[in-house]
Amino acid sequence: MPCVIIIREYKQTDFHAVYDVIRTAYLSNVFTTWCNGLTREITFQLIVMLAAILFIFLQIPLLYCLAAIPLVLLISYIAIYSSYLFKATELMQGKKPLQCWVAEACEPFMFMERPEDVSYNIVNAADCKGPFEMRNSKQTIIGTVAVSRHLMFENSVWLHRLAVHKRYRKKRVGRALVQVAQNWSRSLNYGTVEVGMSECQESARQLFANMGFELRQMYHQQLIGSALTLLIYQLSCDLANIKPEL
Repeated sequence: MPCVIIIREYKQTDFHAVYDVIRTAYLSNVFTTWCNGLTREITFQLIVMLAAILFIFLQIPLLYCLAAIPLVLLISYIAIYSSYLFKATELMQGKKPLQCWVAEACEPFMFMERPEDVSYNIVNAADCKGPFEMRNSKQTIIGTVAVSRHLMFENSVWLHRLAVHKRYRKKRVGRALVQVAQNWSRSLNYGTVEVGMSECQESARQLFANMGFELRQMYHQQLIGSALTLLIYQLSCDLANIKPEL
């Protein structure tokens, strides 16, 4: 049986599986964000401040005050992890999007191979003339995307929740999900699709650049108050210049 990835509309029963995909995707950025934070001035300020408190107020020997370094690094990692986890939960529990899709991998029940080593056919469920045969396969949600009404521009939609399980990346799943969102938006006469990507999502920014998205603006988003911020790239795509695919 060939392995297939089906792009279909989201169902309410998909909630927990979609949340797991989004949470895993968000948390995969924790280490990169943490490494970026190590070079920020605030990190060195916190280390010096904590070491001074330990030495001056708690009378801890200066040598032991060096423990402030790993302690600050650990606290910052936990704070970043918690912030990403909160944002993933907020994304799922927030306002209901206009439309949402999932990518569902259909594989044999006794599938023993690594997904990274398998070639998948990507099928749009909306284009299938009859019901797709899945009785002899296990279905696993491995990707998702959603669109919501743009808060500032009436003729535009905001693309978000784009996430693909790391074992199924580099198989054009993300591209297929974005294309479905673009086609749906065009069918409802929306003019543009916009998306925001952080500085830690280099591969995702490259994907959107290859799909005709252009930079609209850049801004800083607070991750842990003003102590740690992320550079956000807001990208825009004119649907009139994009050919329907998938």
